[in-house]
Amino acid sequence: MSKINNKTKTVKRTNKPGADLAARDHDRKYVRVIADYGPLGDLAFAEVSDRLHAVMRDAAISDYKIDLTSVPAFDTYATGFALAQLAINSPLGKDHIFYVNTAPRKDKKSARINNEGEGLVYVRLKNGVQIVAVNSGYSLTFVKPQAVVIRELKVDKAGSQFRSRDIFPQAVAAVLAGDNKILGKDVSASVPGAVPENRVLYTDGYGNLKTSVRPADLKKLKGKHAYLKVGDADQKSVMVGTGIFDVADGDYCFARGSSGWAKPTGRERVEFSEVVCRGGNAAEGFDRPTGGKVLLWKPISR
Repeated sequence: MSKINNKTKTVKRTNKPGADLAARDHDRKYVRVIADYGPLGDLAFAEVSDRLHAVMRDAAISDYKIDLTSVPAFDTYATGFALAQLAINSPLGKDHIFYVNTAPRKDKKSARINNEGEGLVYVRLKNGVQIVAVNSGYSLTFVKPQAVVIRELKVDKAGSQFRSRDIFPQAVAAVLAGDNKILGKDVSASVPGAVPENRVLYTDGYGNLKTSVRPADLKKLKGKHAYLKVGDADQKSVMVGTGIFDVADGDYCFARGSSGWAKPTGRERVEFSEVVCRGGNAAEGFDRPTGGKVLLWKPISR
């Protein structure tokens, strides 16, 4: 059984099967949906929200709020990055739950039977944040170092083309209700341990390209110009700087960005480099690269 400390009201982990869900409480919950349905006005977001409202009602969970975040279709790089940026940095702790669906069904190349796809898993982070997510590609890679639990959820993998509306919402309600029967085996090993180096991860609303390039890897070129190639787009001259405003308006900069989070030890940070066109849109300049596109750069000899 889970033991509850009456002073702190925190749940202590035990090694017994089924002891990995937080006990149900009556604090307000904040449900963040991260999905690749398209623009936030897309019908799919409305349908999934309505189904979540229904399962919450049926589970007698009344104090909650649903927020929506859109990521590009089938892009598990962007999904994983957005999830980590929001979940690891969340100030809401145990009251924050993420429902994540980007399911490209790339785990098997053969024809799928009955719309089967990647399985659903439960994750709890060290800060108490809970995640119900499709275990696809790199969707959970960024949060894996911060996870204390990664377990299979006992819901069907098949039966609907739109599983995140028709099948998976029940798992969110079960997790918030503290129903340990929904938990399956540990599946930590199935989550990739790292994202490939030098890849595009996410494009923000300004067209800035957040990448897996570590700022430390650019240190030798700081203050110098380099040719940068992203995916199949033509290479461009960029300034390797200390900040994204180190260049004149209209020029490109490659430098440490604003995103990142503390490492599990809390003493260092995970940081990322960004490609920025000051006063412009770097994504448009590089033909709007999707997550996973490779970055190559070399110094300009002068």
